[in-house]
Amino acid sequence: MRLRTIAITLTAALCVHAFGQTGSVRAAAWGQVTKPGQYYLSGSPDVLELISNAGGPTANADLTRVLLIRERDGTRTRLNLMRLTAEGEPVFLVPGDVVIVPESFWCKVQRNLPVITTLATLVNVAVTIVLLAQ
Repeated sequence: MRLRTIAITLTAALCVHAFGQTGSVRAAAWGQVTKPGQYYLSGSPDVLELISNAGGPTANADLTRVLLIRERDGTRTRLNLMRLTAEGEPVFLVPGDVVIVPESFWCKVQRNLPVITTLATLVNVAVTIVLLAQ
């Protein structure tokens, strides 16, 4: 009887280690969150709870174009978290969900601004040379 109790306890411990806490949902947050990675959330977690557990969005996050990927069927859904939060509509997670918070458009522009200005300068020089050659 004691051996059976030990076996059941060991099996339960291995399940918690492999799948997270009993009754939890495993989901991942990637992209523009402070602490990207996989999380085990209890109860009926939603996308905002996952992002909150991941340390919240970074300053570069675009919360109007968050991507939710359902592992179970591969569906991809774009979420406007700003609108959903204002309307009070939670998007609940299911096991295996992946949430990707993209970088904002203006942050991409700012990051690539040196390349853009260099190209604009080269085009300006080329146009000047063509006009002077005429």
